[in-house]
Amino acid sequence: MRILSIETSCDETAIAIADFTRAPTGARVNVSSHIVSSQTRIHAAFGGVVPNLARREHQQNLVPTLMSALTQAQMLAPQAPARHQAVSVILEREQYLLSLVKKHLLAIAPPPIDAIAATYGPGLAPALWVGVNFARALAELWQKPLIPVNHMAGHFFSALLQKDKKQEASFSIPSVPFPVLGLLVSGGHTELVLVKKPWHFSIIGTTLDDAVGEAYDKIGRLMGLSYPGGPALSHLAAQGDARKYHLPSPMLNTKDYHFSFSGLKTAAFYLIRGLPPATFEAERKADIAASFEKAALDVLVKKTLRAAKEYKAKTVLIGGGVSANRVLRKRLGDTLAHELPACRFLAPDPALAGDNALMIATAAYMTGMKKARNISDVRADANVVLG
Repeated sequence: MRILSIETSCDETAIAIADFTRAPTGARVNVSSHIVSSQTRIHAAFGGVVPNLARREHQQNLVPTLMSALTQAQMLAPQAPARHQAVSVILEREQYLLSLVKKHLLAIAPPPIDAIAATYGPGLAPALWVGVNFARALAELWQKPLIPVNHMAGHFFSALLQKDKKQEASFSIPSVPFPVLGLLVSGGHTELVLVKKPWHFSIIGTTLDDAVGEAYDKIGRLMGLSYPGGPALSHLAAQGDARKYHLPSPMLNTKDYHFSFSGLKTAAFYLIRGLPPATFEAERKADIAASFEKAALDVLVKKTLRAAKEYKAKTVLIGGGVSANRVLRKRLGDTLAHELPACRFLAPDPALAGDNALMIATAAYMTGMKKARNISDVRADANVVLG
C-alpha cells in the first residue's frame, strides 16, 4: 500500500510518500520521500506561531514541497494538461494555492500511489484547511481515495516506527501487546491515551490548562532563550542543578490522570522576576531550567507509571514534539524498566517526534485505511479529539 501524506496542522508543511507491506511480526515501511518545510524562522520574530501567517506559508510551500517529494520518489512524469474545473471549486478560497496547482500540477501524470492521507485536526484551523483542501484537490485531480487522519494519532503511531539500522529509508512496525498506554506531549497537547484493542483510543487524562510543551516554550521565552523556547530550555537544563530551586509539580498526587502546568509556569515566572538582574547569569538560568524541567517531568513520569500499573499496560509509548526530550525518554524508560520490567517501552526516532507527514501515512495505514466516502466530506476540525 503506497500512501502520499500531507501534514499542515501548525507551522510545518510536510509531505511523504511511503510503501507499507505486511510482515510476519507487523509491517515494513519503505520511504520514497519525506520532506518537512519548517516555518520556524518566520514565526521566531513573533515569539510564537501566527495562524494566518502559517496559512499563507502553507499555500506557498505545498506545491513546491509536493514537486520535491515526487521528484525524490522518481514519480514526476508529464502528461497532457488535465481539466481543473472541480479543483478550482475545491480551492476557491485558496486562490494563490490554486494558481500554483494550475501552473505546476495539471500537466503532471497521477503518481503511482494507492491513496492520499491528510491531517484534518486538531491544530490551527487556517493551517489545517489549506492542507485539507489541497488533499481534496489532489484526490479529485488524480482520482485517488482520501483518508482523513487525526494529528494526535500520527504522534501515537510515530513511536511504532522503528528505524532499520541497515537501510536508511526503511522502518519496521512491530506487533505490540495490548493494552497500550500512550503519553502524547507537545506544544498543544498533554494526553494519556489508553488502547485496549486495535485501534480504539480512549483519553484517560489530559491537561486542564497549558500543555507541557507550551509551558516549556513560554518559560524559555521568558528567560530570553532562542525560539522555540522549549528545546533551548531543555538543552540549558542539562547544564544546571535541578536541586537549586523547588518548583511545584501540579496535580502530582491527584487520583486522576489529568495534568496542569499553569501553576508551574506561574511559579517559574515569579522566581525569574524576583531575581536581581545582576545575578541572572548563565549559571542561574541553567539551574532554573533544570528545576523547571524536573518539576514538569516528575508529574509526567509518575502519572504515566501509575496509569500503566492500573490498566495493566503491556506496552507504553510516548509521542509528540516533547518526546524528543532526552531526559523524559530516559527517566520514563528507566522507571518502567524498574517498576514494570515486562512492559515494552517505545519512543519515536527523534527526527520523527515533531510534526511530519510520515507519521500521518503510518496512522492511515495502521487504522485500516478509513477512506472518506466523498472528498467533500473531509473537513478540518481544529478541536477534534482522539477517540
